[in-house]
Amino acid sequence: MSSRKEHWLLLGVCVVMAGMQIVLATRQCLWADEIFSLAIATGHSLEQPAAAARPELGDFVEPDHPVSAEEFSRYVKHQRPLESPARVVRAVLLSDTSPPLYYLLLYVWTFVFGTSDVALRLFSVSCSVACLPLLAGIAWRTGGSRAVLPCCVLFIFSPLAIYYSTEGRMYSLLLFLVLTTGWSSLVLQQEGGKIGLYLLWSIASAAGFLTHYFFVFPWFAMLVFLIAQPGKSKRRWLAGCVLVTAVTILPWYWKVPESFTHWRVTQDWLKWRPAGFHRLHALRTEFLQFFSGAGSGLWADSRWLKCAALALFAVTAAVAVRRHGWRVFSGARLLLWLWFFAACIAPFILDFVQHTYVANVPRYVLAALPAAYLLAGIGIGCLSAPIRTTIVALIVLAWSVPLIHIYRQHSRSWEPFRQVAQEVSTDKGAGPILVHSIPSGVLGIARYANGSANIDSWVGQLGTRRLPESLLPVIAGQRQISLVKLHEVGEPAPEEDWLRAHGQVLEEKSLQAATTIRFAPKDTATF
Repeated sequence: MSSRKEHWLLLGVCVVMAGMQIVLATRQCLWADEIFSLAIATGHSLEQPAAAARPELGDFVEPDHPVSAEEFSRYVKHQRPLESPARVVRAVLLSDTSPPLYYLLLYVWTFVFGTSDVALRLFSVSCSVACLPLLAGIAWRTGGSRAVLPCCVLFIFSPLAIYYSTEGRMYSLLLFLVLTTGWSSLVLQQEGGKIGLYLLWSIASAAGFLTHYFFVFPWFAMLVFLIAQPGKSKRRWLAGCVLVTAVTILPWYWKVPESFTHWRVTQDWLKWRPAGFHRLHALRTEFLQFFSGAGSGLWADSRWLKCAALALFAVTAAVAVRRHGWRVFSGARLLLWLWFFAACIAPFILDFVQHTYVANVPRYVLAALPAAYLLAGIGIGCLSAPIRTTIVALIVLAWSVPLIHIYRQHSRSWEPFRQVAQEVSTDKGAGPILVHSIPSGVLGIARYANGSANIDSWVGQLGTRRLPESLLPVIAGQRQISLVKLHEVGEPAPEEDWLRAHGQVLEEKSLQAATTIRFAPKDTATF
């Protein structure tokens, strides 16, 4: 960057970014996927078949009677003595369909900083803040100093970036590794480099492959760019880097085919056709969500403000193409275009091959997010200073409404674990709490419930529950029982039908995606 003023502006933007993300990280309770992150990072497998569970290795096992919330909470805490990293890798192989690097790093992070909600999310926030210097470096190399501040501001105030950068999942780490690979690719192409830079490219590539499988799409785009336009880089050195990357990730990827054959509690959820789903509509949404501020149902937004934001980006793109013509798509900028389209099209390729609906899930194209704002920043950088400032300010203003909605939410993905748990566990005379959910949902309720509350799980996918045999010991002698249904992943609740037939409903509430029902006996004092 050309001036001290710009350096201080960028530093100020970085501070604003960290502050915004930390505030959001402390406001909302965890949702099921974040609970899952904590469980895996502390060496506990949650989604294996019931017959394959090994409780001595920390695997989730449904108790045959109600236990205290504190008993369930052990699945999201480190054990004493500390479990080994090998336990984390085993849990990933059994329960998740992602690589293990994020969980291993989170294993170290939570050992140092604890397993609180804030500690979990601060790892993601740290990775997100670390993205900013890389983003600025790529912007400077592809669009000059005038593109740096606009693309950084867009990255900071993007509703999509803020939402996922404060989530206890691997997406911030994925963005950091994609940016590291992209930045080192540009430096290699423009300046060449010594062995250290090639080694950095290899390390970032291997780390990306071990963080998320979708990393392969932007990585392949960068590799194609370096092969097509090597610049000052050396193809033979690049081939060596690819070989080093392949050898590094081989031990894990050798086990991936076997891991994917394992049955899991949530294994088929991407094969369910969403209501009103249309491929072309999903494709349009995937491309436009970076610019519109839309949340695909994760947060409320305004149709008019979405259109206004898209219009501002469209005008900027038109001006950039008019001034630079085909040069917008050439040189170092070609890397960004390849990166953006490869990451956006990835879900549709997988859907075509596997007959799934990955394209309906916005987080699976997050690897395209930095490229989207880099391209937008380059376009805005073509404008004069007053117009640049005005355009960026108007875009942030258009995004302000979804940002406000995100900050007002007390839960993610409409899963209010804290509110539901506190409501059903505060009344000591309300009896046991029966949670109909997947294992991470059960642990989510237990995490925020009163520590002495009696909780029983009903994970229908595991097939260990029978009616009425599994329910009678839970309700015997009880005056009331509370049923909580949350994050069921399509599993019916026969226990609810039985309770409705043999008891009376005292109270029934729906809170976002959760349902709570309080039952009492029909004609007797106790069940």
